[in-house]
Amino acid sequence: MPNPRLIELAERQKNMNLPKEKTGRTKQRTQSPVAFQNTTFPDLPNESFIMSYDGPHKDYFQELIAKSNERFKGTRAEIPTGKKGEVQNMYAVKRMALISTIYNNQNLRDYGLLPITPMQDECLLKEGKLPHPKNYWEDLALLLYDTNGENQKEALALKEEIARHTSELGLSQSDLESRLVIVGAGAEPNKNMNYGVKPIIIPGITFVYPHEILNKTGENHNFEYGLDRGLPAINETGKGKRTLYMPSESDIGLRVLFRGWGLGLFARDLDLAGSSGGGRVNFALQNV
Repeated sequence: MPNPRLIELAERQKNMNLPKEKTGRTKQRTQSPVAFQNTTFPDLPNESFIMSYDGPHKDYFQELIAKSNERFKGTRAEIPTGKKGEVQNMYAVKRMALISTIYNNQNLRDYGLLPITPMQDECLLKEGKLPHPKNYWEDLALLLYDTNGENQKEALALKEEIARHTSELGLSQSDLESRLVIVGAGAEPNKNMNYGVKPIIIPGITFVYPHEILNKTGENHNFEYGLDRGLPAINETGKGKRTLYMPSESDIGLRVLFRGWGLGLFARDLDLAGSSGGGRVNFALQNV
């Protein structure tokens, strides 16, 4: 049986020998924004843009990188500066730093662009509107299985943050004992954390929800599209050419949800700062 970690590393580093799933184009459609935990992020944006140094939103992204690096200098969230091409080697803690930087800067916030959500990623993929998805991987969310496994410091900090913002997040006390998806987490510098940053909740931008598929660990699941808030519903697994890769440990901790080069979803990656240059971040206009 292949080593799960080697599969993840291959996806991060683009192992061309791995089988590639295919995605078809369907007729494009639009969806109205859906209110969820005080957010109105549309499930299907009109378009998304890969973060770049010199694209149509270059001034915005250059200012975003500069402002983010001012605050997160010396941490694993620091982003290399450049003048040309897509911003490479992007991963979860950098994404978190970008979100906090946008939230704390009114000019950047007014521009309206934020990293896409897992649901938007899946909807854009289904509609054939996600830019070149087989050319890169993208970290999409954090997955809090428990506080006993990987990334324990960050897991405990995130658990405390969620408990502190339960009402704003629309969560019940029983939800706090569930395995949770955290979308749009922010960050603040903290030398005591493994990557130099502490994950935080930003009410109105971060949303958190339990998902039943997170209880189906120990085996992987075939699926077509993850249209249940960015993950496949249990009753929609067992068919399709894509794979949702799940952890098998008993103490799992905090993991990353990412879409790989082969279009599989990995719900078990333990590295919040994956070092492969293939990482990208897609942005879309959001209603915040």
